[in-house]
Amino acid sequence: MFKTYIQEINNIKDLESVINYYYPNQLKRNKMSCPFHKDKTPSFSIVDKGNGAFYKCFSCNEGGDIIKFIQKIENIPFIQALQKAYEILNKPLNLPNIKTNTSKSLNKENLVNFYNNEYQKHLQEGDLDKAFELSCKSDEVTNKKYNIIYPFVNKKGEPMKIWDNLNEILKANNIQVYYNEITKDVEIDGLDVSNGDNQLVEIHSLCSKCGFNVNLHMIDKFIGIIAESNPKNPVADYLSEAYMNFDGNYEYIQKLCDAIITPKDYSPILKKTLITKWLINTAMIPFNDGTKNIEGILTLQGNQGIGKTRLIKKLIPIYVKTGLELDPSDKDKVYQCIKYWVAELGELDSTLKRDLAKLKAFITESSDEFRRPYAMKPMVYPRRTSFYATVNNGDFLKDDTGNRRYWVIPVEKIDFNIIDNLDINMLWGEVMHLKEDYNIKHYLEKDELELLNSSNEDFKITLNVELIVEREFDWESDKSNWKWKPTADICSKLNINSTSSLKTSLFKYGAQYKKSNGRRGYITPPYKCPLFDAM
Repeated sequence: MFKTYIQEINNIKDLESVINYYYPNQLKRNKMSCPFHKDKTPSFSIVDKGNGAFYKCFSCNEGGDIIKFIQKIENIPFIQALQKAYEILNKPLNLPNIKTNTSKSLNKENLVNFYNNEYQKHLQEGDLDKAFELSCKSDEVTNKKYNIIYPFVNKKGEPMKIWDNLNEILKANNIQVYYNEITKDVEIDGLDVSNGDNQLVEIHSLCSKCGFNVNLHMIDKFIGIIAESNPKNPVADYLSEAYMNFDGNYEYIQKLCDAIITPKDYSPILKKTLITKWLINTAMIPFNDGTKNIEGILTLQGNQGIGKTRLIKKLIPIYVKTGLELDPSDKDKVYQCIKYWVAELGELDSTLKRDLAKLKAFITESSDEFRRPYAMKPMVYPRRTSFYATVNNGDFLKDDTGNRRYWVIPVEKIDFNIIDNLDINMLWGEVMHLKEDYNIKHYLEKDELELLNSSNEDFKITLNVELIVEREFDWESDKSNWKWKPTADICSKLNINSTSSLKTSLFKYGAQYKKSNGRRGYITPPYKCPLFDAM
């Protein structure tokens, strides 16, 4: 009901105005010392990530929107904070009449006073057992959170079955509900249980105790709405804190480059360029509002056991997953990849066996659309994942137009003595300063791209006859579509010189040898390129 009123003032200029009302001239470049705790360095910042303006303190972890800020400062309930916001911004506010359930709620203070007075009375009379019983009842009422003043009730004074009333129960019991922008999951703090289903059951029990009779399905839907209004991005928070705590020594990226030992003929300039720009891509993507995308996948090629996977676990302190396989046609595999800050594609050559066109398009997407299990409809999620890949074989690239997305570095050894002594927080602080203060491009410039393309030639697959046969024929087609083709025609259209290699490869995939009118040939499926069949 109040969402429209909040959206009217949920922009960064209005949030700035409200903060300046309470703390004039303290907000500088969207940062200032936190008003909620003693702050030596400015850790309080405001940002609009595309879904409304929010404030966040990276030290005390306090955060929220414009209404929550006023509630925290003034210590007033939601409605009063909303009215105060419009008053500060000098905007008209015409709220509907709201009937609250004050008559139906017990007055906790009066009840506590009653028990305390009776306790004193029986204590003076020497009835210690009764005095103890009354003292326990006073404590019970003091600690109870079941007497809720609901903002919306029906004509009978009963709470309406809407999310606003559930939110009052959660606030009264110090239960916080968030939407995690990295995992795309709802997270709930303040309960004794951590499993998602058990948390819903716990909240359902609490609702029953508070006289708010709703089923588990409604609670699940209400929780989703409440979480959406309270997003959190732990990776963005981590990177912002790294930016503020950076010691100013621009040496950590170079140390990382020194630890990744490459062949002598590999360009050290290209190595540092690829590593630096991948780090900048990886620092940029958690802040994505749905308009940005990563430019490349850092790909380490080298022998098994040199620590390629171990390295990424060291470099990414939170929300990293290794050993994944990406298939853009499989929504479950897609979701498994995009619920982390960094996803490692283990053995990249297995992933590259997929549809290369779909894979190339997926890598550069700025958002993902899919339907979560049990959700009513698909949702669009800004891409907040960067990709890292490992591969053992030296020849794995096979798409000339898409190879520039794989930023390949051949690795002979990784010096973990350097890595283990590398301050990862300072590394990301350096990356954030390069991104924010020096405006270094996250994509490869023309000369850098030319250097990469030249280097990637060493990792391209040399197309043999078997690979051509696998690639050019539609082996999935129904047998009824298979037809006889002369050997000479096949060799001509596919540019194959060896008929013996052709025979071996065709037999491997199920083709049949047959002579027709004295000419040699094979019964094969149609070509994937329709023009070949028409020629």
